Amino acid sequence: MSETRGTQGNGRSVQDGPSETAMATATMRAMAACDAREEIRGPDFLAEVFLTEDRRAPLRDPTVWQWVMKNKIVPGAYEFMIARTVYFDHLVRDALARRLPQLVLLGAGYDSRPYRFRELAAHTTIFELDAAPTQARKKDVLRTESIAEPAHLVFAPTDFARDDLRGVLLQAGFARDERALFVWEGVTYYLTSKAVDETLGAIRALSPAGSSICFDYASLLAETLVEEGIKKLRELMRSDHPGEPTKFGIPKGELAEFLSTRGYEVIENLGPSEIEARYLTLRDGSTIGKPPALFSLVHAAMVATERRL
Repeated sequence: MSETRGTQGNGRSVQDGPSETAMATATMRAMAACDAREEIRGPDFLAEVFLTEDRRAPLRDPTVWQWVMKNKIVPGAYEFMIARTVYFDHLVRDALARRLPQLVLLGAGYDSRPYRFRELAAHTTIFELDAAPTQARKKDVLRTESIAEPAHLVFAPTDFARDDLRGVLLQAGFARDERALFVWEGVTYYLTSKAVDETLGAIRALSPAGSSICFDYASLLAETLVEEGIKKLRELMRSDHPGEPTKFGIPKGELAEFLSTRGYEVIENLGPSEIEARYLTLRDGSTIGKPPALFSLVHAAMVATERRL
């Protein structure tokens, strides 16, 4: 999951070197793209190019792949990554097909959608916002692999801990009078409530009606948080990235009110059971597993109102 604030697991700031959590996300996407089960195989065929050589080993050896799945990935995390990638893929592809004027990837990491969907992006300006070191490595990989960038792609290096999001987007050429889709993937867990409010407020202030945002979040429920699997998952998130403690979540059942008070309305909210049924089902009707009960996906629209800078 790609950082937007704070330090990485080794204590190093994301402004000092490429993001480790962005690399971890790309690794799981690449593993999903090699899944032998065609029905749920991950769609990110470009994820592999962003991996370091040591992280490519599971992709080449099924035995290593199985060992990593069993010993290195918390049950449910892989399943959620498959579903999240496909869900956001659908929203991005639909926006590009409808010629939505703008697409903004917040904390883009190694998101490959601008390159996988290049042929659909001719009429859309795409903004990739992330820390400068991660962006620099990403651009190096794209050049090395001869992966062409869409004509209207804008990289906007950003220090999310210091920079004003509205200022960054406006300076990058974001048009306040044109609709946009914002993709905020794998980020909210690590932010404070204040940071989440500031981000949602900045997006709301910049975007006209008809714009929308999609993001994943922790749906907090007391009974769920004490489950052994969820406790193990949260402990792993803390141990792997001690500089990025999990902070933010929305109490279960309160999403609509949370977004409404911030100028948004829910278009769709997928909890674990909906995610499992829609994205993790095999042809024989069985599922590959359950996503963690902690995670949910949402797509929300901006409510029409007067906007101010």
